[in-house]
Amino acid sequence: MGKIFLMVAAATMVFAILAGCSMTSGSEEDLKPKTVATKEELKPFGKYKETVTYTIGKGTPGIPKLPEGQTYEDNAYTRYLKETLNIQNKNKFEAQSGDAYDQKVSMAVASDDLPDIMAVDASTLRQLVDNDMIADLSEVYESSASDILKEKYDSYNGRALEAATFDGKLMALPTTQNANVPTMLWLRKDWLDKLGLDEPKTVEDMEKILTEFVQKDPGGNGKGKTVGLALSKAIGGMYGSLFVADNIFAAYNAFPRQWIEQNGEVVYGSITEETKQGLGLLADWYKKGLIDPQLAVRKSVEDLIINGQTGAYFGPWWTPDYPLNSAKQKNERIDWQPYIISEDGSGEVTAYSQNPASEFYVVRKGFEHPELLPKLASVLNDKLVYEDYDYKPVLDFNTQGYDGGKPLNILVNYNDATAQMYKDLKATVDGEKDPQTLSIDDRASYEKIKGYLENPETADANQWSGYMSRMVAGKLMAETKVTEVHPVFFGQTESMKLKWANLVKLEDEAFLKIVTGQEDLDYFDEFVSTWKKTGGSDITKEVSQAIKK
Repeated sequence: MGKIFLMVAAATMVFAILAGCSMTSGSEEDLKPKTVATKEELKPFGKYKETVTYTIGKGTPGIPKLPEGQTYEDNAYTRYLKETLNIQNKNKFEAQSGDAYDQKVSMAVASDDLPDIMAVDASTLRQLVDNDMIADLSEVYESSASDILKEKYDSYNGRALEAATFDGKLMALPTTQNANVPTMLWLRKDWLDKLGLDEPKTVEDMEKILTEFVQKDPGGNGKGKTVGLALSKAIGGMYGSLFVADNIFAAYNAFPRQWIEQNGEVVYGSITEETKQGLGLLADWYKKGLIDPQLAVRKSVEDLIINGQTGAYFGPWWTPDYPLNSAKQKNERIDWQPYIISEDGSGEVTAYSQNPASEFYVVRKGFEHPELLPKLASVLNDKLVYEDYDYKPVLDFNTQGYDGGKPLNILVNYNDATAQMYKDLKATVDGEKDPQTLSIDDRASYEKIKGYLENPETADANQWSGYMSRMVAGKLMAETKVTEVHPVFFGQTESMKLKWANLVKLEDEAFLKIVTGQEDLDYFDEFVSTWKKTGGSDITKEVSQAIKK
């Protein structure tokens, strides 16, 4: 009898201990009674009857820019969201965006102590999916994402959401990166006019113009001191960037640094025969003195432009804001203009697209309101943009230069957002659109454009740059026919973690040596062989496998 009693008591104690362990193994949030959103609350802008408090991983700006008395949990944006959806964020952790934030995320994943919602990169997303730590958002995306939010994602032809989809399940909502091509050839139009030169349409036209600039010194810099084409030491493969030669490579259907499909196989764009041809042309131009002779040691390409020492460079639509704004302040008589050049002069160009999904927002598995993420994304990227754009507290927050108020920095835009910006501003300038209906950023641009158009001769540098970027370059963005080549991989493989930095350095050094004549063009073949032997071939196989997976 005594033995039986002891056995029962022992079993009871074991059960109690196990029960105690199970009680403490989950978070307090998991132990709360679960509530389910009503049909009305599931709607994109449906307001919760009871306040929903959710935890986030908060990425903060480098320098805090909040109004006095406001915090990351209590500011113009969080109050707007409380008023609109009846939700309140609590920051499980805060860290400066970048490495510090990534470390916090890694710690949260390793300890299995995730906030309800946080931003992660592509490799962390895969890790969370593989370990079944985040919620499937497929159903709540359909029920709780607004039509405009869905329309914006759809403008990427499935590429954005596809990056967050695993085995047919939508596991995250990505921040999008809209099209930022074509980059343009920016030329000193005042130099063209002084030399009586026609505006360029082809790569051949560009070569003739560079030759005239260098030989005849229209800027009066002194013999041998005028630079034709200003170029970065990173020769190509930097999407939508300043001072790179992607436009030249594209004329040969070459796409450096991009993983592309060629003849049914995945190849790295920097090692193709087409890229070799592009490097050959640039090397020929350098030999002729048409490219910055100090290219290999130049510390600041911007200084060449600001000081009036160069007449040409490649850059995106926004380059009047930087560095041309500074150049205009120094010399108000300069006239920089953008041009689209192509191999055949048709005005049609080929360009590679960028990664449509820059980061991913995930929901902790077990969070009782997974619909909150698409609702938040809808309010911030739809309702606030198109309905509540004149909500004064948020309007003041932005116009006064504050930052970091949004609990989540999930930005979802149309793929052609830059072209649409131009169309909206043009319609406003033409009197077809009410300026008050413009977004906050576009409204500020409109004021600059209006100031420029009232008197171009006396317009200041800010008004000039606003007009040149949004109206002149924006028009080229909207009207140029671009054939996009979509890279097939943007992630990181296992071998990349150890070998990629060295391979990129190898590539940069090889390209620079070829262009500047330190090595002849045949050195390209040696570079390709070395690249393959030192990890490139292994990485290519891993990329192919990742795409199939």
